[in-house]
Amino acid sequence: MEIKRKGRFTQKVFNKLFLTSSITIIVTVIILIVTITNYYSDIIIQKELNINTRTLERVEDYFSSKDADIDRAIRDIYIKGDMIEDISFALHNGYERYLEYRLDKFSKDKSFTPSNIDTYFNGYFSQDSDLNAISLRSLEYSSIEYLLIKNNIRWNKSIVENSTNTDQLLSQGIPNILIESLPKDRKLTNTITKTIYINNPVTLKKIGEISFFYSTERLNKMLKKHEGAPASLFIMDDGGKIIYSLNKGVPVEMINEVQHETNETKMDWEHKKYYINTIANKGDYTYVSVIPDEGWQKLSIVRGTMWVVITSLIIIAILISYSFTHNYSRRINHIVSIIRQVEKGNLNARIVESKHEDELSKIAVNINSMLTELNNYIEQFYLLNMKQQQAELKALQTQIDPHFLFNTLEAIRMVAVVEGSKTSSKMIFHLAKLFRYSLESKDMVHLYTEIEYVNQYLKLMQFKYPNKLQVQFDIPSDVEQVMVQKLILQPIIENYFVHGFKKDQSSNKLLIRAMNLSNKIEIHIEDNGKGMSEEKLTNIVHHINHEEGDEMKSIGLRNINQRLRLKYGDRFGIRLKSSENEGTTVIVSIPMQGINHV
Repeated sequence: MEIKRKGRFTQKVFNKLFLTSSITIIVTVIILIVTITNYYSDIIIQKELNINTRTLERVEDYFSSKDADIDRAIRDIYIKGDMIEDISFALHNGYERYLEYRLDKFSKDKSFTPSNIDTYFNGYFSQDSDLNAISLRSLEYSSIEYLLIKNNIRWNKSIVENSTNTDQLLSQGIPNILIESLPKDRKLTNTITKTIYINNPVTLKKIGEISFFYSTERLNKMLKKHEGAPASLFIMDDGGKIIYSLNKGVPVEMINEVQHETNETKMDWEHKKYYINTIANKGDYTYVSVIPDEGWQKLSIVRGTMWVVITSLIIIAILISYSFTHNYSRRINHIVSIIRQVEKGNLNARIVESKHEDELSKIAVNINSMLTELNNYIEQFYLLNMKQQQAELKALQTQIDPHFLFNTLEAIRMVAVVEGSKTSSKMIFHLAKLFRYSLESKDMVHLYTEIEYVNQYLKLMQFKYPNKLQVQFDIPSDVEQVMVQKLILQPIIENYFVHGFKKDQSSNKLLIRAMNLSNKIEIHIEDNGKGMSEEKLTNIVHHINHEEGDEMKSIGLRNINQRLRLKYGDRFGIRLKSSENEGTTVIVSIPMQGINHV
């Protein structure tokens, strides 16, 4: 009982094939999906990081242009001696004395254009729409500050605490004023401050500082992001203090741990991952962009969608494959059961013909026809003696096999023609011609017959590899009638498709040419295939010229070489030439008259 069960299990080839292919497909698709999703994730992450890097570069360019304007204005203060004198006087004296000082200088100046601190900074920054105000503060006299307001509305909104007379004056729209009793720590919002120290050009002592107050409105618009992963941006001064931030839930403590150097990195903080872009060592600021790992929400959506779609397609494909496999398995099992009945002597058993017009139906029809003919033969010659009957049945059996094969192939070819499958029809036609040639009992054939057989084989391979191979024949008419041994070229061509043919390229070329060398004929089979190394070529030449070496996979070349030598002598046979990655040439030499060596 166990033997019977084991036999039945091993006969379920379709079930094994279905199980193996399904597992292979599932494992392959899973590996492919994981690889693709990981690759896609890396692409999206890198894309977002590149976007943030470009954003940081735009911010850096924005501040660089501001720094350039400020550096130019400060440099010209020292170049223009009158202006540094004005600033120095304003920072050491009161407002009234500065006005008197300017009036005295104006009265002595030949120019009718007033030149003072106000007009100087207006000349440099009048076109800068981001600038809210400019402050000139004395370091020696903390109560003195000269304030030039460029945008009253934004400036008033930026002041957090309005408790002094100064702020009341500002709210009334007074743009320029020398302020005394200033608040030491003015608190501003939505403002970035750039401070430059002013030195006495003679003593080099710091006498004051100029502060530029920029609105963050333009910066906020620049950093506004409508799609993609949420990114936080921080701008830090050279002391590590955050002067601007667009924070979307990033811990500030983590930013303090970021290295002030230009790079892209990942950081773990409180069991969470963050992708960090940093641009440093440019100006006085360090620009930091942070994207939390949990911000890649669309990656999860893409992965989930891909898994659902691919899983659904796998299930559908497996169900369809199972349906076809089960149907074919059932029909083949039925054919096998009828054949077993015939083995037991029941020649009246017949295969139920299917409505499907396919190969199994044609096989069933031919088997039924064969059984009917067998019954007719048995009934016709029943009265003959047993030996005569056995001899005729044996002869009949040897005839039925090729007859049945050719009939079946012709029937399949006609069905392919009717159904419009011209390629399948042509392939079956060439295969049938190959079988007929192989089953012929002739040992010697004309060279043109052998070439025609090779041509049929090559046409069949060209159908298998469409547009992958170019074949050229060069057979002179004076050698076409030469008698050659049957099947001496096809194994060489087959060896080329196994070892030299490049399946992934369309530039494969094969040249078959014959040459009349007076007392002998050489047939060259040349290809531009993979070729072989000198060491491998030496091993193969040794293999085909000696009896040993059966452990090698291919014995076709040695078989041909030994047949030619046995027929014509040791002076004839095959030679090989090959270069790695360039191609191989096989030369077959036979006598001109085909004289038998024996």
